[in-house]
Amino acid sequence: MKPKLINIYIAKSFLSKFLQITLGFSLLIFFINMLDTLEKVRGSEAPIYTGILMALFLIPDFLNDVIPSLVLISAIITFFLLSSKSEITIIRMSGFSLWQILQPVATTAAILGVFWVTIFGPISIQMAKKFNALENKYVENESREVVAPENGIWLKQGNENDPDEEIIIQAKKVYQETLELDDVTVWYFNKNGEFYKKVDAKEMLMEENFWFLKEATLNDNNNLNKKLDNYKIPTGLSADFVMQKIVNNFQNVKLFSIFELPHLISELQSSGLSSTKFKVYYQSLLSKPLLFLAMTLIACYFGLNHIRSQNAILMIFSGIALGLIFYITSSILNALGSSGLIPIFASTWIIAIICISIGTLLLYRKENL
Repeated sequence: MKPKLINIYIAKSFLSKFLQITLGFSLLIFFINMLDTLEKVRGSEAPIYTGILMALFLIPDFLNDVIPSLVLISAIITFFLLSSKSEITIIRMSGFSLWQILQPVATTAAILGVFWVTIFGPISIQMAKKFNALENKYVENESREVVAPENGIWLKQGNENDPDEEIIIQAKKVYQETLELDDVTVWYFNKNGEFYKKVDAKEMLMEENFWFLKEATLNDNNNLNKKLDNYKIPTGLSADFVMQKIVNNFQNVKLFSIFELPHLISELQSSGLSSTKFKVYYQSLLSKPLLFLAMTLIACYFGLNHIRSQNAILMIFSGIALGLIFYITSSILNALGSSGLIPIFASTWIIAIICISIGTLLLYRKENL
C-alpha cells in the first residue's frame, strides 16, 4: 500500500467527519438561537426573516467557543470508525506505526487551525457585527454603531478647575463614530473624596477640550434640579484616548481579528492603557493550531479501540470528557490571564502544551502495549 494514498484517505476521513459534525452542531445552534431572535424581533416592525438572519449570524461565534471540542470529537470518531472496519489493522500490517497513522489527522487539524484563525475568524467577526447592527436597528431602535455594556460606561478624569478634585462620568451608551455619550451622569468629588455636585444630561459630546452636555440638570449645595440648556466641563482627555479606553474596557475582544490585534495592542500601550485581555486573546488565537493538533493526539489514544472491546464506548466517552475538561480549564485560564492574575503564556499556550504532553504519553503507552 502506498503511504501517500493512505495518508490522503485518513485525512479525508477526518475532514469529512469534521464537516459533518460541525454542520450538525451549526444547525442545532441555529434552531436554538432562532427561537430567541424571533422572540426579540416579534414586537418590532422587522420582517420575519430578520430573526432568521440574526440566528444565522450567531452561528460562527458559538462555533469559535467549542471548535477544539468539535475537532476532538471528529478525530475520535474517525479513528473509531477506521478501527471498527479493521482498516487500522490492515494499515498497521502494512508497516505503519500509530504515529504514522496519526500524522495525516494531526497535520490536517493544524492546517484547519490556521484556516480557522486567519480566514474563518474575520468572517465570523463580520457576521457578529451584522448581528449587532440588526439587533441595534430592530431591537434597540438604534441606527448607529453603539457600545452599550450592561453596567454602563465609566470614565474618570481630574477636575481642570481644581487639580485636587476628581470627576466620575457614567453613561448608558456611546456612539463610536461621534463619541457621543447618552444618558450621562457626572459626579464631582473634592480632595477628601467627598461627593458635592452631580450633573445629569441626555447627551454629552467632546468639543475642543470640553465635555459639552445638552439638556443638563444640576444638583449641588446651592441648586436643586436646576435645568440648563447646556453645561461645559473642561477636560484634559483627548477623543482618541477616550475611545481607546472605551474599546479597552467595554468592547468585546472577539470583534477584533488576528490581523487587527497587534496594531490595537500597540495603540493601547502607547496611550498608557492596559492591553492584557487583548494580548491574551491574541496569544490564544496563535495557539489554536497547536491546540487542534493536541486534540488529535488525545483522540488517537481514545479512538483506536477494537469495536468488540467492552471498553471501546467507555474509552470514547472518556476521551470526549477529557477534552471538555481541557476546554473548560482553557476558558478559566484565559479569564484569569485577562484579569492579570496569571502570566499571559500560562493562560494561553500552557493548556496546548499540557494536552500535547499528555496525548504523547498516552499514545506512546498505546504503541508499546
